[in-house]
Formats: sequence, C-alpha cells, structure tokens
Amino acid sequence: MDFSKLSQNQRIAVGGGVLAIISLFLPWYGFSFGGIGANIGAFDSGFFAWAGILLAIAGAVILFLKAMEISDVKVGNLAAEQLALLLAAVGVVFVLLRWITENDLVKYGLFVGLISAAAVAYGCFGAMKDAGLEIPTADDFKSSSDE
Repeated sequence: MDFSKLSQNQRIAVGGGVLAIISLFLPWYGFSFGGIGANIGAFDSGFFAWAGILLAIAGAVILFLKAMEISDVKVGNLAAEQLALLLAAVGVVFVLLRWITENDLVKYGLFVGLISAAAVAYGCFGAMKDAGLEIPTADDFKSSSDE
C-alpha cells in the first residue's frame, strides 16, 4: 500500500480512525477507592459509545478505500467523501450524547474517542472539499424515481 496517495485531510481522517479503534479498548468510565477500582470501555458504556466510534471508523475506512483505489463506495447520489463525512458526523454526535447523558466517573477513553471521531469528521470534511463536493442536502437523498 502506498500511503503517499493519501492527502493531508485523508491522513487526518485515517489517523483519527486508528485512534478511534484504540479508544474502544481504553477506560471510558471507572473509579478507584482504597485500592479497589473498576474500569469499563466503550463496548460496556452503552450504545452511543460503541456505535459512535464504529460509525467514525466506518467513515475513515470508506475514505481510505477510495484513496487507495480499492473501492469507491457510493450511496445514491452521495460520493464516498460525503458518505464518510455523514457517518463520522453522526459518530461525533453519538459520542457527545454518551458524554452528556452519563458524565459521572468519566475517564480519558471517552475524550480520546470524542477527539478521534472529531478528527475523522474533520478529515472527511476536508477531503470532501478537496474533491470539490458540497455538504449533502436533502435533495441528495432523493432517488430518480422520487421525482
């Protein structure tokens, strides 16, 4: 694989995706008291935690596959960069919702997950702009049979 094919924005998104994978296994919530403690990762932190990270990873993977010319994923009228941005943005929102709905005993894994998902979204946005694409609108979700 020739990673020199990746633009800077694509590198940001893919790097965020790798960091997102790592964040899945870091402690998101936990406590320590008198030598006794417990930590839980993203998979045990609820739907918004693991789904948000997996959506961000999916966005990074779609962008990576297109950059490496392995696969150009398109959904309806959406280009790969637009789809990747949508997935990553929803991922950021999910992780934020996890943090807002449960903000006691938070550990660093949640923040790493949030930063990594945001990095993927930022990289996907930049890659989308580099490709000359616009942010998807409601019209991009209509099929030709809807008209």
